[in-house]
Order: sequence, then structure tokens, then C-alpha cells
Amino acid sequence: MAKPMLALIFAALALAACTQPAAAPRAQYDPTITRDEYGVPTVHGATDAEAAYGIGYAHAQDNFGTIQLVVLASRGKLGAHLGREGAKSDFLWHLLGVRESIAAGYERDLTSEFREILEGYAAGLAAYGAEHPDEVLPEARNPTGRDVAAGSALTLPLFWGFERVLGRVVDKAGRPCAVQEASAESIDWGSNAFAVAPARSSDGHTRLIVNSHQPWAGPVAWYEAGVESDTGWRMHGGLFPGSPFPVLGTNGVLGFAATVNLPDLADIYRLTTDDAHRGQYFYDGAWRRFETRTIWLGVKMGWFTIPVPRTLRYSVHGPAFETADGWVAVRYAGAGEIRAMEQFYRMGRAQNYNEWREAMAMRAIPSFNFMYADRTGHIAYLYNAILPRRAEGYDWSGCVPGDASANVWAMDDRFDAPEIVAPRSGWLASSNGAPWYVTDESANIGPAAFPDAAPFIETYVTNRGYRAVEILSPLRTISDAQLLATKFDVTSSERSRTVEMVNHILAADSEDDAELAEIQALLRGWDRRAANDSPAAALVGMAFIPLYNAVRVDRPVPDPLTTARQAAAHLRTHFGRLDPPLGEVLRLRRGDVDLPLEGAPDVLRALRWQDDPDGRLRADFGDGLMMVMDWAPDGALSTRVIHQWGQSENADSAHHADQAPLFARREWRRIEMR
Repeated sequence: MAKPMLALIFAALALAACTQPAAAPRAQYDPTITRDEYGVPTVHGATDAEAAYGIGYAHAQDNFGTIQLVVLASRGKLGAHLGREGAKSDFLWHLLGVRESIAAGYERDLTSEFREILEGYAAGLAAYGAEHPDEVLPEARNPTGRDVAAGSALTLPLFWGFERVLGRVVDKAGRPCAVQEASAESIDWGSNAFAVAPARSSDGHTRLIVNSHQPWAGPVAWYEAGVESDTGWRMHGGLFPGSPFPVLGTNGVLGFAATVNLPDLADIYRLTTDDAHRGQYFYDGAWRRFETRTIWLGVKMGWFTIPVPRTLRYSVHGPAFETADGWVAVRYAGAGEIRAMEQFYRMGRAQNYNEWREAMAMRAIPSFNFMYADRTGHIAYLYNAILPRRAEGYDWSGCVPGDASANVWAMDDRFDAPEIVAPRSGWLASSNGAPWYVTDESANIGPAAFPDAAPFIETYVTNRGYRAVEILSPLRTISDAQLLATKFDVTSSERSRTVEMVNHILAADSEDDAELAEIQALLRGWDRRAANDSPAAALVGMAFIPLYNAVRVDRPVPDPLTTARQAAAHLRTHFGRLDPPLGEVLRLRRGDVDLPLEGAPDVLRALRWQDDPDGRLRADFGDGLMMVMDWAPDGALSTRVIHQWGQSENADSAHHADQAPLFARREWRRIEMR
């Protein structure tokens, strides 16, 4: 090992040895944390900052380990803890200029009121760390409000697919200028949201369902909590590790849900370079030098953290990369924006639709479909996206010329995005697909209503979107039971990719292929359902998920006949038959809990899974934290909630998996908001 590298390692070890324990925050917060019988906290504070302190402390009690990983990511220090995988996050942190954005905008762009909330939350984390020093990771000590703001600035671009754009340009052998369009199966984070107005409900109630599909563990897994303060702030719903309050749910007066959308928020510019002007690019008639930064990524390798240098280059457009298509640069909407969490706070603070729209007018959240409902019976769907106003005359689906300022769009010049407010149909459903297919056909809007934005919005419809319309549109009125049955639907539409796969398998010649003939015989009897007792659903789901995952991670899609044979072999090996009931194969597992489940990747009861050593499929993604908000005609609210596991990530907690039996049986907890 070279002496300079040894010196770096010993310096890092010495620094770690000298790190002091986290200091307890000053005693300026004294919130009340009340947990219900399932351990779900409601935090009360005299001020909003004190309530946020309580959220930080309560969440740390349940999942301090994951929150610290979020703090590490917000500081660009995750590689020192997780190795190469963490270093990928740190690279993105540097590339997006998160530290610079926070340094420039923390006091300039965030209100003092909101900074107090961030700092209160960070103090709550620090208080827990001071009481449990053995749990504290050295690089995550003494979290600050700036760390909290940085965490959301790093995470939000990933929800609209920035990592897919980045993946096209970081490979020197890649050709990013090939046209690539989003498709239904490329959605990684799927979700559902439903709203029904009194005019369409069978009993005059207003209902809103929150049903965001996320991983069941990790930094973007939902945590349930309630927050309230003497200033009138209250909100109950879901938040991620590192969030000071629920970002979806209800404040009693109104509620909102979110589903992932994939607006086109980034463009790739092909730069003009030549050998005579190395390190430069041609722009507006002159040669300019790339801005160059050298960064150091700390990568944990065994006992040591190795500093790895990388060089970043930027043009006026954004980050620049050398590829097989030449030098290209990426421009993405929302660069430098750090106010998204404050917008979520303002949305939750709103007391009516107009105030909620005022919060939405901040346009600091770059993406997400939002579904809204309130106690007055008002419902709305917003395809939220900060769509840049691009110059006409260019094909923006591939690379555009990067040698002139005329086609470099301004960050603050944006198109209006689609919305449906108070639809005459009386109901709305969002399941990640096109905003043109979210209610009765007669009430849907079309691309012609938003001609400027439409070219930059996804056009596909997911199976979940098809099924919502197929089930709800024929109903004259929609009852609570019918709405819930829709939310838990396990059927694949005739228009779905799953049915397309099955039809492909059935069309294959099996005359001299006994194995394929047996597979086809089972599939011919499939009723298109991923139900607990379905004898074909396990085979269908296991054959389909390799196709689904291949597109999701941008790999070649395998042959369905191959995946069907692999699924059949798996079932024969572990179950001795091709047709075990799905509930015997697909399981809800956590600690000692092992329960049957139903569902599939793109049915409304959405689930994904991983293989366990015993051949069972262990669900780990999809339906998780779910909420049903129900306002009676007199405005009284009742709320049902369920979580797939339990409130605590601590394996010895009574609330580690105490909600799992309810979740598996489609049952709910009821909560009361004070």
C-alpha cells in the first residue's frame, strides 16, 4: 500500500477516535408524546417547532438507525458507512450541489418559521442520540436543520426519475441521445389514490384513500404519526425517515394523497467540442471552459474508509459527461430548489381548498400527482410538475443542440400542468399513469386541454388505472364497500401487460413439449386474479416479475416462455406442484409472523417480493401504510389506517409486527383526531 494512502487512512482513524459524544440539546422543548395501543405516536407541542422536536424524538425511538442513514446521505457521507452503494448516493449529492444549495438558500429561501421547525426536529434527533450514545454513528452526530433540508433536496429528484436520466449519461460507452420514453412497467414507485365526492357516493359522504406504494424498509418506507400544536397545526399521516411531519394524510379539515408521476423534467444537450479546444465547449459563438470540480468519495472497504477522487464537469446547461455520443450536459428542473418540505408543511396547514392551492402555488415540489378532498365535499386531482417552457422547433425526446442559449430554458419559466377540479363524474383515481385517464371517460380531460404540457407527460395507463375505471365507472353510486373493494382489487385487465404475457405463452407451440403443455393447461384456467386461493396466480406472478424488473432497471426483457419455465421449476422444487394457492407461496413475514398474502406488482392490491430460502415469496414493497378519510355530510371525520408490519423497527418491540394480521386480512385501525 502506498504511503500517502496509509497516511490518509491513519488520519481518518485518528479523526474518528477524537470525535466527541453528541451533546444534549438545550432544554427548550417539552412536547407530549402519546402512543396508542399500536404504538403510533401523536405529538403535541406548544409551538410547531416543539411538535417537530417530538416527531424527531418519537421516530428515533422506533427507527434511529435508518434516520441516521438519511443524515449521512444528506451530508454526502453514506459511502463511509455502506461502501460502494452508499458512495453512489454521495456522488449524486456532489453532482446536484446539495451542500451549495443549502448554503445559499437555507436562510434566503426558507422562512424563519419553517427553519425553526427543521431545527426543532433535528434537536429531537440529537436528544435521542445524547440519551443513547452507543447507537450514534460517528458521521451522523449532531444533526442540524440544514441536514434535514438537504435530505429532501437529495431525495425528491429521484421520484421523477432523475437517476434514469443520469444512468444514460454517466457511461462513457453509452449513447444517451437515443430516444427513450417512459412506459407503464418502468414505474418503480407505484401508488394509488382515490377521491369520491358526495354527489357520487351512495351515502353523501366524501372519501379519500391514501395508498402510496413504497419499499417496506429503508429511507423511503412510511412511518405513521400525528402532530399538533397550540398554534392550530395538526396533521396525521405518513412521513419518511428524516421528515419533521407527515407529508400526506389529513389535518381533519382536508386531506391529500400523492402518487408518483414521470413528467419530463430533464433534457440532454449535445455539446460541440474538438481536439483543438480540450476542456472546452462551443456556446453562443465562443469557446468556454468546463467548470471542473474534484470531489472525494469516502468508500468503506473492510475496516477502512478509502478516499476515492472523482472529477465533475459542468457547462452552462448543467452537469457534463463524455459519452459515445460525444460530450453531453444535463439540465433538470428544480435545480437548487430546497423549499419542497416547506410546501408540504403549508399544504398540511391549509384550512380550505383555496389555502391549499396557495401552498401548491409555491411549485417547489418537482413532481407527484396530488389527490385532494375536504369536509365540504370538494375533490380535485392535480398532475403536479414543474414543467420547463422549452423552445419550439426541437425534438426534446433525444439530445438537443447545446451550442446556443436560445434553447436553454429558464428555471423559473414553466407550463401549467393538467388538473381536474370538482369533476362532474364525482370521483377520481390516480394510479401513476397519464392524467387523461383518471375518472369516467365522459369527465376525463385530454391532451388538447393542456397542449403545451402534453408532449412532456407520460401517455401510458397502468393496469391499476384500467381497473379503477373498469370497476367504478359502471357504478351509479359508489359505496364505501365498493370503493374499498376497488382499492383491494387483484385482477389484471385484459389490456394489462400481465395478460399480454399469458397470451404470449398460450400462443406458443407445445405439441412436443410436455412441460409447456402443463403450464398452458394451468394458465388457460386462470381467472386473471392474484387471489389467495388462486391456483395459477403464483405461476403468473413469478413468470411476470422478471419482465417487470428488467424494464424497471433498464435491462433486456427476458423471454416469457423462459420465465414461465423457471417459475414452474421453482414451484415444483419447493411445493411439489405447479398450482399451490398463492397464499401458500406469497407471505407476509416479519420476526415470528408468517401470514398468507394476495396481490401482484401492478394490481390495485400491489405487492412485490423477494425469494426466501424455503421457496416462499416474501413481500417487501407495495401496499403499506394506507388511510381512508371519510367525511360525513355534517363534516365529521372518521379515519381508518393500517400498516403492513408495525410501528417499530426494533425487533424486541411489541409493535414490531402487531398490525400484520390486520393488514393480511384487509382490516383497519380507527384513529381519532383531537
